Order: sequence, then C-alpha cells, then structure tokens
Amino acid sequence: MACAGSEDGRHEGDGAGRTVAVVGISTSPTCGVRAHAELLTGGLQRAGIGCSWHWLNRHEPSLRGSRAEIGAWTGELAGELGGPPAEAILLHYSVFSYSFRGVPIFVHPVLSALRSRGIPIVSVLHEFAYPWLYGGWRGLLWATTQRAAAIEVMRASAAAIVTAPERQQWLRTRPWLARRPVALAPVYSNLPAPTGSRAPVGARPRVGLFGYSYQGAAVALVLDALAALRAQGSDAELVLLGAPGASSAAGATWTGAAAERGLERAVTFTGALPAQELSDALARCEVLLFADTAGASSRKGTLAGSLASGRPVVALDGPRTWRKLREEGAARIVAPTLQALAGAVGSLLADEAERERLGQRGRRFAEQRMGLEVTVRAVKELLEQVRAPGAPAAA
Repeated sequence: MACAGSEDGRHEGDGAGRTVAVVGISTSPTCGVRAHAELLTGGLQRAGIGCSWHWLNRHEPSLRGSRAEIGAWTGELAGELGGPPAEAILLHYSVFSYSFRGVPIFVHPVLSALRSRGIPIVSVLHEFAYPWLYGGWRGLLWATTQRAAAIEVMRASAAAIVTAPERQQWLRTRPWLARRPVALAPVYSNLPAPTGSRAPVGARPRVGLFGYSYQGAAVALVLDALAALRAQGSDAELVLLGAPGASSAAGATWTGAAAERGLERAVTFTGALPAQELSDALARCEVLLFADTAGASSRKGTLAGSLASGRPVVALDGPRTWRKLREEGAARIVAPTLQALAGAVGSLLADEAERERLGQRGRRFAEQRMGLEVTVRAVKELLEQVRAPGAPAAA
C-alpha cells in the first residue's frame, strides 16, 4: 500500500501549504485511474494546491485477504488524515476497485474512515454503476449493488466530478441520490506529447487502434473495413496499440477474427509500451480509429490520447458520441457500417493534407476541451464551493 510519507507517496505537499488529501484504490499495476490521479495531483500542485497521497494498491485475491488488506489500510488512513488536517479529500472512485468480484463491499469501510475526519469529500467518479441489462445475471448483480453503493457515495460527498455529460445528467435526475454539485471534466490523456518521429518513407500505411480491448470494440467491422481497403489495392496494416497485447483474451479475439479473413499478416500488436513509446507509436500512424460501438465519449482516455497525438481520428458514431466532438469537427465521425468506415479511412489515407488538418483540429480539441487544466479548474471551483458557507454537508 502507498500512503502519504511512504516511499510511493510521491505527491506529499510542503507541510503548511497542504490542503487536499488524494485517496484511491487500484487493483492492478497498470491502472488508468491511478495515472489520472497522479497527473491531476501534479496539476493541482502547480496551481498552488498542496496534496498528500493516500493510495492502496490491492494485491490480495481472496475475500478474507481483501478484507484484511482494506481493513489495515483504512485504519492507517484514518490516522494519516488526522493531522496535519487537509481542507478537503479528493476521492478517486472506480467502483470495481472497491469491490470483491464486482460487488462493492468495501465502499462502506472506506467512506466510514473518510467521514470520521469531518473533512469535505469531493469525489471524482470514474466508474460508479454498471449498466442495466448487460452481462446476464452477473451484470444484474453488479448493477444493483453498485447503485446501492452510489447512494452512500453521494451522501458522503460534498461535491462530485464526472467525465461525461450523460453521467452528469444521470446523477442529477436520480431521485434516490443526494443532490450535490456535479461538475463535468472530460478524461484527459495520460501520455506525454510525441517526440515528432514519423513512420519511415515507404512503410506500409498504418491504421492504429488505441483501446481495442473494450467490450464494445467493433472487431468484425474494423477487420471487414481493413479487408475492403486491401481489396481495393491498399497495403494498409492495422496496428493494435498498447496493452493488453496479443497474448491476452482480447488479443486472441482479434487474432482469430483476422485469421478468418486472411488478414494474419495485416494485423500487428505493439503490446504494453512505456508512455513515451506508446505516444510515439500513435503519432506514427497515418490514421487512428476509435471503434467503441457506444460512440466517442468524453470519458475515454484512449480517445483523448488519440486526439492529442495530432493524427486524424475516425470514430464510430453511437448513442454516447460526444456532441462537442462532432460540432467542432475534431474527429471524422462515421456511421457504424462497412461502407462508411472503409470510405472514411480510405479517403484520409489518400489525402495527406486533409490528414494534417484533421489531426491539428483533434489536437487543439484535446488541449482545450480534454486537457488536464480543465479538470484542475473544475476541482478548484468545487473546493471553493465546499468551503463556502452553506455548502452541502456529507451525510
């Protein structure tokens, strides 16, 4: 476990200037929520807000071991938050990290430890409730228990931050949830800027996909579009960028589907890469895809990373497509059909000038609409609200 003052507590503030305690849990070494929290902590410190770091990296796989691990950490946490006191707690909440096999049994003990200090809690709600009618009986169990946990989370919170407009609306319209100020702050890229290296002259054109392991990834559609492009004479290859790699379950799905279409040599994996190498790999692609059938949502870090790379993005349209992305032309959004996807990718591969224009619009959008500073401002504004007289108190 990593707590303030420990070797891993890299973000501890400078004593008297400390005002925010950053709290969260991870269940794996590669954790997007922890990366998000680390970047946000750095941004807050640069904005003059001191931070202490209180993060548990879970290791125990069994229920008994998990209970003991969480119990030890919450006991230490209550003591750490006792002094010097922070002005607020910034809780990073991804519900599965507070769960055992998807059931959020550790939400209550963590919130009890935080509430015991009497400090306002601002919750960054990364993932807070599994969708209904998805995943069979197990999905139903998750959806029910995670909504029940959300009741306690919102009661304990003085304010919250979400990453997508539909989630902001959802929280505001559930009559069974406590009413709290809810700010919108899209997910930002956790990758550094690319170094500027491009693919060698004469290399096969690369169509990259960052985020290929989503449950909603349109595997068949993407591969059918690649096959259509190659049937038209293109030598394009599909590069699946980043984790989890070819040896994963998701990788096996893509590999098997590619083999069925005779595309074994046209699909490659980078596997997990250090952040700078991954950023450079995105920038070496002629076109990047966002292939989630739900649409290009502001809550997807892979979308933010793709746009920030400066390469043109082609995204499938869906029910959660972000309206601002469409309005500002930051990506080419297409119907989830073979003709539309292959046509959009093919036209961009044939037009270098348009690739550059679209890539530049995407990068500006990522900086202005999805940048770290957007979230820093949202946190600062909520901190002012929860300190103001008459601010909502945690229940």
